[in-house]
Amino acid sequence: MTHSGDLVGIAVAERPVGLDVEKVDLGVDVDAVARVALTDAEVRELRGYDGVAKARAFTTYWTRKEAVVKATGEGLRGDLRAAVPDGVHVQDLDVGVDHRAAIAVVSGERPVVQVHDGAQLLG
Repeated sequence: MTHSGDLVGIAVAERPVGLDVEKVDLGVDVDAVARVALTDAEVRELRGYDGVAKARAFTTYWTRKEAVVKATGEGLRGDLRAAVPDGVHVQDLDVGVDHRAAIAVVSGERPVVQVHDGAQLLG
């Protein structure tokens, strides 16, 4: 389960799964956090962005990493700078321009991901 801003996500799977959603926060010191949370390649790629696009790109990286450490059970004590481990599949989810989301599944094969909007259930 994950939540940020007005969004809540729940992932259900037959294998270990991690899900993260984050609101894009323009107030985050992206460069400072990137140095401790992203791989060298991700930091280099992030340098190609600025402004809102940089905040969105960083948040995309962050949600992927948090989904992975949730799926593997490491939590935030895990090495965020590490590459995605073998056997873990990560997929970005489309949740609009103000948020980023990703799901990670520990599996030998790429999982089938279905996204459902629960707003109708709450209405």
